[in-house]
Formats: sequence, C-alpha cells, structure tokens
Amino acid sequence: MTEGEGTDFKVQKDLLKEALMSDFSMSEIQQIWRQILTHFLSISPIEQISMGDHQFSLQESKIINGILKRLKNKEPFQHILGEIEFYGLELKSDPRALIPRPETEELVHWIVEETRTKPLNILDICSGSGCISLALSQAFQDAQVYGYELSRAAIDLSEENALALKLPVVFNCVDVLDIDEFTTSLKKQTKLGLLDIVVSNPPYIPCKEKEAIQELVLKHEPGMALFVPDEDPLLFYRSIAKGILPFLSTSGVLYFECHYLYLEDTRNLLLELGFTNVEKRKDLQGKWRMLKAQK
Repeated sequence: MTEGEGTDFKVQKDLLKEALMSDFSMSEIQQIWRQILTHFLSISPIEQISMGDHQFSLQESKIINGILKRLKNKEPFQHILGEIEFYGLELKSDPRALIPRPETEELVHWIVEETRTKPLNILDICSGSGCISLALSQAFQDAQVYGYELSRAAIDLSEENALALKLPVVFNCVDVLDIDEFTTSLKKQTKLGLLDIVVSNPPYIPCKEKEAIQELVLKHEPGMALFVPDEDPLLFYRSIAKGILPFLSTSGVLYFECHYLYLEDTRNLLLELGFTNVEKRKDLQGKWRMLKAQK
C-alpha cells in the first residue's frame, strides 16, 4: 500500500497501532487515534463509534499518514495537534515551552483543593507555557496572578494562551537565579499586597540524566526548562525559596514540583530556611513529587 492511498478504517487503525507500539502505550495510541479523527478529520466521538465499515478517502489517508510520519520522526503529538488540555483549559502547545505534564496538573489540583480562603496575589515562577498560572487564574478569579519566566519565547506563548482564554495573568521576564533582579521584581509586584500563593515547577533534572530522557523530549522541548547542573540540583529551589520568603503574606504558602530523588533534600532546605509545616505528596505514579510549605 502506498502512502496517501485510501483504505478502510480497521486497516488504517492497525497500521497506526503497529507503527507506534514501540514508542507509546496502547491507551496512548487509542487517544492519539481518537484525536486524529476528531481534530484533523472533523469526525465527532459519537460518529467514531460506528465507523467500522468506513472507507477513508485518499485525502483522509494522506492526512493520517502525514501525522504518522511526524510521530515516527519523534515529534510530540501535542505539537502536531498544536494544543493540549490542562486542568480543563485548552492551551496552545509548541516547542517554545515544555509540554504540560499530568504531574503538574496534580500540583494545581493540590493547590485548589487546599486553599480555603480566597487568595489575592499568586505568583507562578518558571511559568513556561503558563499552564499553572492560567489554571490558577481560572480557579481563583478574584486573584491577581503573575508569571515569572526567563525565556522570552515561552512568555510569548503564555501570553497567547492568556489572550485566547481571556485570563488576566501578567507575565514578566525575570531571572530568578539573579537575586538582585528577582528581589527588585518582587518589590515592585508586592507594593499592593504580599503573596498568598507561590508555586514553581522549575528545571530539576540533573544533566547526567539526559541519556535516560526520551528523544522526542530532547529534540522538541527547551533544555533550559529541564536541566540543572549535576553538582547543584537544588539551584532553583534555593534561589526561589530564599527570594520569596520576605514577600509571602502571614498565611502565604509555597508549592514546588520536585524531582522525586531530591524531594527530601528540597524539604530539608525549606526547613533550614525557616519554612514550617512542610508537607510532601506523591504523584499518581507513587513518586514523591510535590511539596507544600508555609512561612
């Protein structure tokens, strides 16, 4: 069968499954197949149920095979699709920022379920695509949410997402490892009120782990958002925790997403810096992934 040739539903689905099974789980392949039909061929989920006898046109087969070729070239499906759902929001997804992960959704959910009083000022540090800050802006509509990010390209993406979702998050280009720049930004931002919630999913993978990272991540997602020096994996946590401590409100809370191998070290760092009630939480994979600390 030549590429672009029309074929029947089952044969086309089996071809996709066979080509992708070495890189994806069966549930991921099923999800990719459903999204191809919905997003690229405008076939609704209800219509998909009774498509067993469907014959794809030449054009439809060409579209499917083109996507398959990109997947086999290790391009993330989220980039091919151009979007990803995150905590109920449709976000644009492309190589300018990390693809939001389910673990980060879990972090957002922890914040939402734990927050009893309405926060007024929220800061998301290393905000990337804006997924955390935008989700929190949607959840806490009376709050002013800010995002700090060093990558100008990522800020552009997050601002596009904010505009599309009509969410009033303010993104600023800030180097949180430059303590003077970080402190100056925090002083300006908190003139009207201290921070009630600070959250960060910073770079936390030591460079020595690069070999274990999937090729599609290394090729298509920004390394500056992933990796930290082997000799100092807590680099970002230390700078963020030290910097924001004076700017937290009396009931202010700090949340971190962490590398599971360094979570206890990060927890100890927070305790040494004077944070209290430092809690840890596992992700859905059973790995210690998240921390919560109070001033």
